[in-house]
Amino acid sequence: MEELQNASLQRLDQWLARSWSTVPVDYQWLLLQTLATTASRRAWIMSWPETTGGTILDWGSGPGIISQEIALLKNCLVVGSDVDPNVLELAQAVAHLFNMEGHVRFKKADILNDTVAEPADGIVSRFVTQYLPEAQRFFQQARDHLKPGGFLALEDIDDGYLIEHPAPPDTWQNAVRAFQQSQAGPGGDRFIGRKLAQIGVESGLELADMTVNPSVFAGEMNAQDLSVQFDIDRINRALPTMIRQGLMTESEWYRAQQDYRASFPKFTFVSSASIRLLFRRP
Repeated sequence: MEELQNASLQRLDQWLARSWSTVPVDYQWLLLQTLATTASRRAWIMSWPETTGGTILDWGSGPGIISQEIALLKNCLVVGSDVDPNVLELAQAVAHLFNMEGHVRFKKADILNDTVAEPADGIVSRFVTQYLPEAQRFFQQARDHLKPGGFLALEDIDDGYLIEHPAPPDTWQNAVRAFQQSQAGPGGDRFIGRKLAQIGVESGLELADMTVNPSVFAGEMNAQDLSVQFDIDRINRALPTMIRQGLMTESEWYRAQQDYRASFPKFTFVSSASIRLLFRRP
């Protein structure tokens, strides 16, 4: 069984490494992030409570790669949901490619307003709470969707853990601050990681475990490096909204990118972290 599981995961890895740059541009960064964090994430998944034969909900499943990982590693059914019908089409296509339809399912859903069907053994949600206007509502929904004793596994960012040396150009830092302001406009929060434990406990869940998952790099970095491209892409995707909000102009964004790219190559230290939490429903 373990050999079959490992072979399936290896095929998934090979497809991801080969294909992440061929999917629609809006989803490339998601697959790239998935590829870059494979080993640490799978160790985290294996640490979750036993779910053999049970059901786990993957809220904000995106392209569904991690839904497949969970199904294989935890020997369970995974039901993924997302608000984006196009990314769900991609998720279903990849599941079909690997003959995983009997192990993963996908549906369009709004996790803040979805009604409870049959409570699940577990819920996982990665990098979703930072976008939500009502984090408290998210935890209430999670509690309602879990069986007694079920678990909620969360991972999200906290920009307060980001350290860069030498500091990026001022124009780039202004762009990053504008991006943070833009996300905060509808209630999002780039500093949500440190707050999740308190909100979860106040919602009636028990905090079972919490870890900081570090990412550290020190070395020569070039403008063509994937991490640099990722940083530019995440802001570029939000640019139309930021312009409408009056937080940035196209010329300011052009100058920020130009200055940021021109600051490389250089020896760089970058340290960031995500927060991983495991809650149990009493």
